[in-house]
Amino acid sequence: MAERKRLLYLMSSDPRVSPFDLNMAYDAGFDAVIPYAGVETSMVAGLVQDIMFSRGPKGARFSSIFFSGSDLSQGEAMLEAARRALFPPFSLGLMLDPRGGYTTAAALLAKVAALCRGRGLGAIGRLSVLVAAGTGGVGRTAAAMAARDGARVVLTSRRPEAAARAAREIAALFKVQVEPRAAPAEADLAAAAREADVILATGAAGAQLLSRQGVQSLRGPKVVADVNAVPPPGIEGIKPQDDGTEIAPGIFALGALAVGDLKFKAEASFLKDLLAAEPPPVIASNEARRRAEEILAAR
Repeated sequence: MAERKRLLYLMSSDPRVSPFDLNMAYDAGFDAVIPYAGVETSMVAGLVQDIMFSRGPKGARFSSIFFSGSDLSQGEAMLEAARRALFPPFSLGLMLDPRGGYTTAAALLAKVAALCRGRGLGAIGRLSVLVAAGTGGVGRTAAAMAARDGARVVLTSRRPEAAARAAREIAALFKVQVEPRAAPAEADLAAAAREADVILATGAAGAQLLSRQGVQSLRGPKVVADVNAVPPPGIEGIKPQDDGTEIAPGIFALGALAVGDLKFKAEASFLKDLLAAEPPPVIASNEARRRAEEILAAR
């Protein structure tokens, strides 16, 4: 019998599937990547069972599912629906990385934690973390991961209701508490940044949150990080390649490409696990954080 084709079903609740994840899946070695956009949670069980029954108990393992939509709550619900739909002797690899939010946040926190230790701030669990413009998937996940580590976390948005909504979702999904805070103007964000040990800029691409003047007003030691590679940076003065650069006295910076390199390696390693790891893995936020730490420690 010919060798089974290794298939990845890339399922998203969004109207389109991310080309980033499609490209990475092919580069990891999948023979075909099948995108499904606009998937609802109620559809997942039927899709899973069609995938596994069509390939039989021995062939099902050659199929995997990657849930990639931007809605964290829906992504978690879809992953749980897939897990419930599986039963012996059928097995599939499953992965949830909502628009890259889990692997990006995991890489961000792993890099930040290492830089904090290296610059004498100590363990991140003892620090105060500000997640600026944190209502997107990366911001919510980074806030949750920092809170899980024991940090005091403040999550900001220009709109108070958006910050409060993000905090509620974090509590529901990750069982940790973060403080929502409105920062409608840069002066409000700069004031919050002065209170924090770590500032994470997780806003929309091309949106500057903190000016150079705001950075210069900070008193170190502090770690600042920006996940936005699209100009202008979220924090003025951070370059995408910065990897611990001192951009102002006592202010140490991580840029988007320094974080992105670790995120890329984590996602690539997970895709290879979906291809071959036994037993078939189930990958979500906890696994992403552990993998980022392992890769960083092995350098």
